[in-house]
Amino acid sequence: MPPKRNLVENIPYVPLSVIYYALAALAALIIYGILGSMYIMGLDLYNAIYFTVITIATVGYGDITPVTVSQKIFSVTLALGGVGLIAYVLSLTVSVITMTLQETISGARIRRLMQSMNNHFILCGFGRVGSAVFKELQKRNQKTIIIEKDREIVEKELWEDPNVLAIPESATDEDTLRAAGIKRARGVIITTGDDVDNLFITLTCRELNPDIWIVTRSSKRENIKRLYRAGANRVISPEISGGEDIYFAAMEPTMVKITVKHDVEDIGKEAEIILKYGCTLEDIEYHLPEFKEPLVRKIGVSKKKELERFLNALEGDPSRKSSLTRIYESVSGIHSHWISGPDRESIDKVIDELREEGILLGVNLDDNEIKEVARKHGRLVEIIIKPEMSIVENHGVDDIRREAEIIIKNGCTIEDIEYYLPGFSEPLRRNVGVDSIEDVDRFIKTLRSDSRKLESLDRLYTLSGGGIHTHRISGPDAKSLDRVEEELRKEGFLIGVNLDLAEIKSIIQESGRVVEMLLKHDLGNMDDKETIIRRGGRILDSKHYLPGVRQVVTRNLNIRNMDDLRRCQEELEKPDARRSLKALYSISRNIHSHTVAASDVKVIKKIERDLEKRGVLLGVNLSEDEIWDIVESEMMEKFCIE
Repeated sequence: MPPKRNLVENIPYVPLSVIYYALAALAALIIYGILGSMYIMGLDLYNAIYFTVITIATVGYGDITPVTVSQKIFSVTLALGGVGLIAYVLSLTVSVITMTLQETISGARIRRLMQSMNNHFILCGFGRVGSAVFKELQKRNQKTIIIEKDREIVEKELWEDPNVLAIPESATDEDTLRAAGIKRARGVIITTGDDVDNLFITLTCRELNPDIWIVTRSSKRENIKRLYRAGANRVISPEISGGEDIYFAAMEPTMVKITVKHDVEDIGKEAEIILKYGCTLEDIEYHLPEFKEPLVRKIGVSKKKELERFLNALEGDPSRKSSLTRIYESVSGIHSHWISGPDRESIDKVIDELREEGILLGVNLDDNEIKEVARKHGRLVEIIIKPEMSIVENHGVDDIRREAEIIIKNGCTIEDIEYYLPGFSEPLRRNVGVDSIEDVDRFIKTLRSDSRKLESLDRLYTLSGGGIHTHRISGPDAKSLDRVEEELRKEGFLIGVNLDLAEIKSIIQESGRVVEMLLKHDLGNMDDKETIIRRGGRILDSKHYLPGVRQVVTRNLNIRNMDDLRRCQEELEKPDARRSLKALYSISRNIHSHTVAASDVKVIKKIERDLEKRGVLLGVNLSEDEIWDIVESEMMEKFCIE
């Protein structure tokens, strides 16, 4: 920032060399006077010096008087030369002293301002490109120190604005860069028109501050690589870029791309969070499924007044607001912003607050990641404009009608259902296509009239993570799907939206409600089954392992209560069943496994502890190789089949 203008600033700048020339001319005049006094006036050296000084000073005491014509001419030339030259020297001296004093005072002030500056940009060069970059920096309220070697530009253009801090020196000088606070600066922007200067400045800046962000201009394309090798982080060629591109390159370390989800009504809330930390909303990207590239609109909002103008204009123009609302609906409110800030801390605060508000979906996501986020948090809009989403739920057979009622009453359709069975890499999918509650009631009536069908479906639900399954549902619009999601979540059915297969399997495994327990006991010992049932568990099947051929024999049990367990015991008493089971137990060395389900992971843990105490539990959820290692390491007992 320049010093305030005063009267001494009207004194023109005087180079110090002019003073030297004037003093040299005065010395020459004195020598001329001394020599002339000795040879023309006939004086000795001491009187010659005396006569020269009083004549030049126009004192003239009259004690030495010229008599001849030549003496008089000499005295006149000496007096006239002395008067003019002394007056000239004195005026120059006053100008230099005044100018030096002014520069000392203003320089001290500038130095104080520069020393207090931190986290600023140093702009080297204020030509056509530099001035364009400076406008972008000013527009975003970025602190800047300009270094421009043309003093006339600094004095006549930059110092006219009291808010501009500029140094009239060359940026190739290390001391100048140090004075500009390169150790404290956030970045250096080099925009001189000389690539050699740009290269030297880049090398110097990188040497003085190895971590600083450097953006430099290249006038010739062939010098771009050289500037990168010299230490520049970004090199911009004005032939293909303007000041705005250089600004964005300089801001890159403190720019992030945020992906958010909200409605038109929340635009103000999101923008206020960004602006209150001194950040700028650079643009907005709408990710329409029908287009490979996002729809981008530049914003450049950095002041609250600009935001208020936009919001007022939106409220005052219903058609404009309606158009924007339709765009938001088509992308389910999911869009991205590039935002820039004064420093990384401000950016982090914005991110944290947006996350707390539940608006933020991700930071610096690429196009594929944004599409994945749209699947999870948004709605897939097909070319036929039919919004869909995939919901992952957890409930039993008894809750089928309540779930369907929520979906159908919001005008949506249940397209299909997927079950996740242990041991299968892909889910079991069944098309449903239900959009009427009457169809649901007919299906439930059929289940109740056919106990075997109800039992099979109940077992399928239990095997699928204890009731975890997925529906693909479609609706008339994204808001209908939003309402379905909200109501299912309140009902306690919903686990997630648009999850992939790996995420669903991970949820099933983490839920711990369906496990495979490897056991060892003799035939007829029902303690393990009784323990599982009494603790509230459910036995879905029993597997026996045949070593050597490595085959697995699976028996469906579906033991849900003590009555089912008694029926199982009665079946075991039949001769044929007992003989077959005895053979299986002998071949598998009394080792078998049960798929056990429970309503809560705590129940599963209690069952595990009880079975461990009884000494029959070998492991839980073991891999296939681990199971075969255990089976094949057991001693083989002799047996025969009659």
